[in-house]
Amino acid sequence: MAFSDGNKQGLFPRIGLNMSLARPADEAGGDARAPLAYIDAVEGAGGVPLCIPPLENIDALRGVLPLLDAFLFIGGGDYSPLRYGGHMQPDHELVDARRDRFDVALAQILLNETDLPVLGVCGGHQLLAIARGGALIQDIRTEWVSPRNMAPLPHAKDERSMPEAASYVHALTIREGSLVARATGITPAEGLSINSFHHQAVRPENVGEGLIASAWSADGIIEAIEPAPHSAWARSGRFVLGVQWHPERMQDEPHQRRLFRFFVEAAAGRRP
Repeated sequence: MAFSDGNKQGLFPRIGLNMSLARPADEAGGDARAPLAYIDAVEGAGGVPLCIPPLENIDALRGVLPLLDAFLFIGGGDYSPLRYGGHMQPDHELVDARRDRFDVALAQILLNETDLPVLGVCGGHQLLAIARGGALIQDIRTEWVSPRNMAPLPHAKDERSMPEAASYVHALTIREGSLVARATGITPAEGLSINSFHHQAVRPENVGEGLIASAWSADGIIEAIEPAPHSAWARSGRFVLGVQWHPERMQDEPHQRRLFRFFVEAAAGRRP
């Protein structure tokens, strides 16, 4: 691959990952965790994953970022709806408040103060939109009205109708020439089948400043966001991509492996 010579010299791209918190985070014995699927996907693509826990001192984090070549935001629970003018949700649906504070601050620093490549997966994809002033559909099943005059797809497993399913899988439509098309190697004519584990989604009318939607499910739900054409990020070729699905759980699929490879190559400062 493009950075193989660098790897021979031990210069593997260093990819930061945020971490989830096992409740209760404010009591002794709380755990910060990063699923192995993300770690394995980054390592398999030629990067070195460096897991960063939710620090309380955000300013200290600025001293760590120069050591990184890129950042991957993992999935998890829902971010506070107060951040985008939403309605209240049950506490059990939300990420821990400590992680919420850290993740949003970190995303804003990364996007606004650095030029590092950034990839967001599922909740991390939604986080990128929130960090840029975007908003979310808080529950697809009850709030989404498809512009295509169809009922919302079951974007998350429904125990009542899909008790044996490991996940819900559906097709994806990708914008021609988009970053997500290049990263996965998929053409609009081919399409892509993806997994689905979410009940929220980025709002089409408020994707976030400097971002556009670049992939959709059949019911119109946004499945990927990236720099808008003619934005400063697009002009510089910066890798900023959010995907609603979980490519790290589909590493037996060549297009999903390619996405991580493309990301890690961007971290190495090159393109395939």
